[in-house]
Amino acid sequence: MNIADLARVRDEDLAGEPLGQASGAGARALLESIMAEAREPVRRRLPVRRLAGLGVVSAALAAALVVWTPFGGPATQYANAAVSLRAGDDFIEVTVNDPEAEAAKFTEAFRAVGLDAEVKKAPVAPQDVGKLIGPALMDGKFPVGTRVTISTRMEGCGSAWCGKISIPVGVPGKIVFGIGRPAAPGELYATPIQVDVDPGGGVIEGYQARGKPVADVRATMERAGMKIHYLVKWSNPDGSGSGYNVDVAHVKDDWIVEHAQRIASDAVTLTIDAPADVPKDSLPMIQPPLSDWWQD
Repeated sequence: MNIADLARVRDEDLAGEPLGQASGAGARALLESIMAEAREPVRRRLPVRRLAGLGVVSAALAAALVVWTPFGGPATQYANAAVSLRAGDDFIEVTVNDPEAEAAKFTEAFRAVGLDAEVKKAPVAPQDVGKLIGPALMDGKFPVGTRVTISTRMEGCGSAWCGKISIPVGVPGKIVFGIGRPAAPGELYATPIQVDVDPGGGVIEGYQARGKPVADVRATMERAGMKIHYLVKWSNPDGSGSGYNVDVAHVKDDWIVEHAQRIASDAVTLTIDAPADVPKDSLPMIQPPLSDWWQD
């Protein structure tokens, strides 16, 4: 403290103050001067290593702000032990590194790139273990004319699954993705598979159901111990069509099977072309067997 600097508070300034009184103008001036000088030592420098530490923390925070920029901003990236993501304005490139990882790790990654998503383990056939399933939109609807598309990129992929998901910008609500896990015996698959490409299908491995009468296909499936469900489809001239599940009592033996899908280790669904003399939507509808993996 420089005593000369305090000389601006003179004795005569204090002469009119009562003894011991700190509330007068002179006393206050002296106190303020002392307090101002007492704060000056705070200007000393911190040790260099503490400043370096703060610099590292600041850089990490800046990187986090860049990496975790939500959709609509610059391209983003995120990776953990379970999955690697690279996101743009309306897509996410996904590489599943460890399908056995906890579902929470996958959820963490999707949320890090700005997507309100939850990831669950979904029951699948053996060849679909580790693949991305879905997604299902839990709340709200996709904007008109938009939808989620998934394209698989397996060539050169050294992980369990690689692909690209296109997601509409501004999609409302939560999206639920699945990571394929082995289905329990008899558990419905999240994603049915074509019987003719079903490895390990026992007596129906590679079986070609297309073009065969219902009676022939039914006999083969029953020998394999399969439960059978029936979906009747009405086709339009342009090749499109629609249909629904019906009870076996409404399916004739000579109707033609379009394809067979395995929906569980012990069950299949036969899609059947409705004959021309069966009016569209004229058969009683029944509830189809569906996996509700996203609701668990």
